[in-house]
Amino acid sequence: MKKKNSKHPASYRDPCGFVFFHEGELYRQVNLCYREHYDYLVSSGLYKKLVKEDLLIPHEEVNVPSPEPSRVHRVIKPERISFTSYPYEWCFSQLKDAALITLKIQKTALDHGMVLKDATPYNIQFYKGKPVLIDTLSFEIYRDGEPWRAYRQFCQGFLAPLVLAAYTDLRTLSLFRIFHEEYPLDFVASLLPSKTKFRPGIFTHIHLHAGLQTKMGMSQLPERKIGKNALYGLVEALQGIVEGLKPKIKKSVWSSYYEQLSYTSAAFEDKKKVVEEWIRKLSPSTVWDLGANVGIFSRISASCGVFTVSFDMDPVCVELNYTECKKKEEVNILPLVMDLTNPSPGIGWE
Repeated sequence: MKKKNSKHPASYRDPCGFVFFHEGELYRQVNLCYREHYDYLVSSGLYKKLVKEDLLIPHEEVNVPSPEPSRVHRVIKPERISFTSYPYEWCFSQLKDAALITLKIQKTALDHGMVLKDATPYNIQFYKGKPVLIDTLSFEIYRDGEPWRAYRQFCQGFLAPLVLAAYTDLRTLSLFRIFHEEYPLDFVASLLPSKTKFRPGIFTHIHLHAGLQTKMGMSQLPERKIGKNALYGLVEALQGIVEGLKPKIKKSVWSSYYEQLSYTSAAFEDKKKVVEEWIRKLSPSTVWDLGANVGIFSRISASCGVFTVSFDMDPVCVELNYTECKKKEEVNILPLVMDLTNPSPGIGWE
């Protein structure tokens, strides 16, 4: 049970604010040190623009007691996400969409005189069928000539995993469980086929980037002044690379499961009717479809108005499921990769 006014134990990394509970509700404190950036986010019209385009989770400013009142500038109450997922549970296209929305947000922020200071996939969640940024404090005011400090984080957290999965195997996305936030570029470069060195974008942002990191002996390269137009160019170049990456969809044992049913079509239809009857009778708020395959029964649940988390261990099945969700604009289904014999672990200190 949460205390009446308690700071969330996992919310300790960001000096600009933290998450806390008050009377069972979740809030976020904006610290005084972030005041200039937060106020500009709101006054510049960036917050309104991003929320209108479903790129940023909306919030309301509230008058709630803070656990650390000496540091508070504002207290906000973000809209709650139905289910929290993590990059190591996403299929290729989910990570790709999360990468593209991050770049779109960065470009929109530049239009309003701000930049993303963080570009990690852990700041993205899937909400109503689409990826959305949940970290309101990820923005800072753009200073003329400053580079995009989150560039390395984007390359290691989005680009490297996508490139590796596209050119080798979709199952490499599970390496997020080992590397957590960022794939080491030298590791990824060593696993990529030689032909990727002749792809200008991949050569520049993966191979060359990895080589420079190794040569400098540090993960963050020295910063150089860069103009705003060059920043736009960088974002557009990264967008082009990500958009061009395609998953290798090979038919797997489970992805073709429904093509080899051991019972008749009539029996299968009876099974679907039984599932629908039980869903309507029980009226759950959420359904977990474990071993969902490509989501046939998840769609029955979702058609009854129930938010459904559609789990399967096969990344090909989840890829096909997510693609179908996008095609049909299904907002009540969240396909995720999970092996029930090796479920998603708790990661980190807290």
